[in-house]
Amino acid sequence: MNPSVCTATTGLRSAFKIHNIRPVCGLKLHTSPILSAKTVPSLSTHEEIEIPVPWGHISGKWWGRKDVTPVIGLHGFEDNAGSFDRLAPMLNLPAFLALDAIGHGKSSHIPPGMVYTFIDFVIAFRRVVKYYGWKQFSIIGHSFGSTMGHIYASIYPGEVDKFVTLDCTRTFMATIGMGGVTGAPRLRLITEKCLKADKDRTREPPAYTREEMVTALCKGSMDSVLKEHVHPLMERGSTVHPSKPNHFYFTRDQKLRQSDFNRPSLELLEESAKNIKCHVLTILATGGYVNLCKDSLQEKTFNKFEGLIKDSAPSYKRLDVVGTHHVHLNDPKNVAPHINDFFSS
Repeated sequence: MNPSVCTATTGLRSAFKIHNIRPVCGLKLHTSPILSAKTVPSLSTHEEIEIPVPWGHISGKWWGRKDVTPVIGLHGFEDNAGSFDRLAPMLNLPAFLALDAIGHGKSSHIPPGMVYTFIDFVIAFRRVVKYYGWKQFSIIGHSFGSTMGHIYASIYPGEVDKFVTLDCTRTFMATIGMGGVTGAPRLRLITEKCLKADKDRTREPPAYTREEMVTALCKGSMDSVLKEHVHPLMERGSTVHPSKPNHFYFTRDQKLRQSDFNRPSLELLEESAKNIKCHVLTILATGGYVNLCKDSLQEKTFNKFEGLIKDSAPSYKRLDVVGTHHVHLNDPKNVAPHINDFFSS
């Protein structure tokens, strides 16, 4: 693959054709061990929860027991807590809480006139931690959610015990590779888009048939989400259109796409990596961001961060499994046993 293909998110679209996933040359793949009595899943039911915040609430799906501190699931950008619906029942954990990030899923949008910044997501998660009074907990983070977990674990190193990162390069949430527009022109573009997004909030949202919504979600994931497994995301991230019968609309905040998030710099992510003090399991997919971008800036930066975390964390393990960027949704059986082993060790 030409390294230039991987310099921006849009350049990955053609690479994420799900029917073309194949092992990367020279990559040692880890197959999933057969579930044994030791790894029998215990999360069979869940309930909806809401945590009050000044602008509304943060929603989530709490699986398992309510009398223990759960492992926290942080989903990817423009996904929602449904991202973990197929993985959660396979986890051998007492409790698991998949959260909707602010502006995603069933969580409240930020007030009109405000814009999303990356640290807002971290602060919102901190509100959840303080609301429940957790002293120590573990995180399973996918993509953007993994970057959130990375920053949080470095800010509060004594709180995070174990950290599972699912197919995250970090670079796509940094201030590089953002479509080729940089500096003042980029800031001007973001400013105008955010103003337009506020104006558009008063208008009816775009309407989709169910089939069109499935197609839009898969396309939005760069074909990483298989059509047969898109429904958990769709059910939690859409609702009936107010004026068009048999049509739906996306409930996530449309301003998410217009905000620059005040994205963390690579320098900040690098310094954060030096302060990761928890046990870390990194799972990469053969059709994910790192393995499809061989010899690219993404891979080189990931390898640098990986080295820093290895030096900082008490333990670090990396596994490569067959699947797309959304391997935990499409093929949870490929990752669940490894996660169970990690938490039982």
